[in-house]
Amino acid sequence: MSFTAIGFLLLLALWALPLFLGFLSGRAYREGRGRVGLGLLLFGAFLGFLAPPRPLGLFFLLLGLFLGYGRLR
Repeated sequence: MSFTAIGFLLLLALWALPLFLGFLSGRAYREGRGRVGLGLLLFGAFLGFLAPPRPLGLFFLLLGLFLGYGRLR
C-alpha cells in the first residue's frame, strides 16, 4: 500500500470521526445526558480542527450533531 493511500485513509478517518462524534453528542443531548454530550462535542471539535480543511471538519461535526439531535424515534 502506498503512502498516498494511507494518507487518504487517515484523512477520511479525520473527516468521519467528527461526524460520528457529533451524531453521538446529539443523541446524548436528546437523551438528557448533557455532560456526556458536551464531552463528545468538545472532542469532535478538537478532531474537526485537526482535519486539513478546517471548515469541512467543523461542518461534518455540526452535520452529525443535527442528525443525532433531530432523529425522531
